[in-house]
Amino acid sequence: MRAQVPEQKKSVWKNMQLNGYVKNLTSVIVPPNSSSSLTNEWMSDNLLHQRFNYWWFINNNLKLEAAMRNRLYFGEAQKLKYTFLPGYLESMESDPSWLDLTSVVASDTSYLLHTTFDRLNFQGTFGKIEIRLGRQRINWGTSLVWNPNDIFNAYSLFDFDYEERPGTDAGAIKYYLNSSANVEAVYAPSDSLKGSSTAIKYQFNKAGYDWQGFAGFQKGFWVAGGGWAGEIKGAGFRGEFTQFVPAFDYIPFESQLVATVDFDYTFNNSLRLSGSYLYNSEGLDTKEGNYGAFFVNRQLSAQLLSPSMHSIYAGAGYQFAPMFYGNFFTILNPSDLSFFLGPAASYTVSNNFEVMLTAQFFSGTPNTAYGDYGSQYYLRFKWNF
Repeated sequence: MRAQVPEQKKSVWKNMQLNGYVKNLTSVIVPPNSSSSLTNEWMSDNLLHQRFNYWWFINNNLKLEAAMRNRLYFGEAQKLKYTFLPGYLESMESDPSWLDLTSVVASDTSYLLHTTFDRLNFQGTFGKIEIRLGRQRINWGTSLVWNPNDIFNAYSLFDFDYEERPGTDAGAIKYYLNSSANVEAVYAPSDSLKGSSTAIKYQFNKAGYDWQGFAGFQKGFWVAGGGWAGEIKGAGFRGEFTQFVPAFDYIPFESQLVATVDFDYTFNNSLRLSGSYLYNSEGLDTKEGNYGAFFVNRQLSAQLLSPSMHSIYAGAGYQFAPMFYGNFFTILNPSDLSFFLGPAASYTVSNNFEVMLTAQFFSGTPNTAYGDYGSQYYLRFKWNF
């Protein structure tokens, strides 16, 4: 019996994978010169972020995925949020999905320790059928910048430190009609009908393009949309659109169309250029307005990608050296001429250690889309294991 124990352990662990990282993000926050700012003083902040990614390949058909984020916030900005933002602690403790897999382990006026599972699901493959149950990433987006088709788990373009992007509690089943076409149905439950989401998507390939169309119900709205991804003379060409129609009379919002189109092209010298346009029928199209009210009391969703009716994106990236990469992007609201700038540079010190320096500049007059946020500067160290 003793001779069998090492062999039993080996047979279990060879079907498992575990990796992750530890990151330290130091930031300097420069507030805008406006009355909407909580303070006019520069502030420092710090985020120590650790992640586990775990997979258990139970057999040829079944797999378990689990991923956990542990984050320690501390610094002057954390103290300001804790003191002056009502409901800040409650918002950090709440889980946007159906199951409560989020917890504030410890907190005080100057620090907060936060933990959450953003992946916890079983996956099964049975011939032409794939089934996933649990917290997962429902990746329906086709575009590079904004994803109106991402109705189950939208993400913020400005959250550069969350590469994995959020997941949602859902059951998903996909049936492969052939090698280039499939049908997928997803149901994300909630405590109420208004808060649940369900949709069915058909995806296929034709004329060198991947096409998709879907329809369903998303948190109080009937939804229908589609997207495509392909290329024109070597340049990537993608787009998405989603129409939202209130399903209940008591919902205080109008029908909304969110649509985007983008392109990208990589030259032989590694220079990559990209551009995108986003249209939001319910966004503001004025020189001045309460753009911030667009997000009040509303969770991040495909309807809230931008408070502007029109948004224009342009980006560039270049591999300056084998270990050094730089990129830059900007977003312009043509209605009020406010804009965002996001330069970044990363250096790979070794196979598992990276240093990144980046900044986020928001510019514009007060009461414009990007005029009330100031600037942030970031230095990040990341160690992978």
